[in-house]
Amino acid sequence: MSGLEFLDVRVRFGRGAKTVHAVHGVSLEVPAGQVVGLVGESGSGKSTLGRTAVGLAPLHGGSILIDGQPIRSRFRRGEPRPVQMVYQDPYSSLDPRMTVGDSIAEALPPAARRRASSRRAEVSRLLDLVSLEADYQEMLPGRLSGGQLQRIALARALGARPRYVVADEVTSALDVSVQGAVLNLVREVQRDLGFGMLFISHNLAVVRYLSDSIAVMRLGKIVEAGPTAELIANPRSPYTRALLAAAPHRRSGPAAQ
Repeated sequence: MSGLEFLDVRVRFGRGAKTVHAVHGVSLEVPAGQVVGLVGESGSGKSTLGRTAVGLAPLHGGSILIDGQPIRSRFRRGEPRPVQMVYQDPYSSLDPRMTVGDSIAEALPPAARRRASSRRAEVSRLLDLVSLEADYQEMLPGRLSGGQLQRIALARALGARPRYVVADEVTSALDVSVQGAVLNLVREVQRDLGFGMLFISHNLAVVRYLSDSIAVMRLGKIVEAGPTAELIANPRSPYTRALLAAAPHRRSGPAAQ
């Protein structure tokens, strides 16, 4: 089967009476080339689930597969990783002491980093993918806006040439005025490059705009999942209906702002 699969994934934190089951037996598939939206309120476990795919949250049960094979939790430095993550806070996802060009180049495969000319050309190509000019290579993150930084974080993730991207609340830390532009960019780049994406958000309107299918998560479990149009038209779970009622409604565009 072609896809990123979470099979009975369980994650817990703490011990004894203080144990918190952040993810409790979740199974979810992200088909190759498709966007699966994962929606739920804060504390539902959705970000923790996403972090398991890139080795940032420990598995206490279950497995994560790519094309039916277990994904490795450890990689050697410079080794390509099939799953990359774009984080919620663009201000903390980049090293403030490194130029934009160096930050993006750090994520490139070794062959693309060996020569300065090829490295610079590849960074310029990635910046162009996210609608930024090549001159941004020389800038430090502190000079840039949140929207620009999130574009650079996306370019950096794409530099590793992943097959799947986990996008975790990538617009929630941005000004309302730029959220729509970043969402449109994410959708355009995903369609152009064809990678699979797990798009995580607390906002069902955002997820609805981007996703081929949606999974709804509450208290560490998936309470409902299905193709976007079907789930929106006929939600079975009262929790999904509550999320729909709370989401802003617009006729077109990223109805999430």
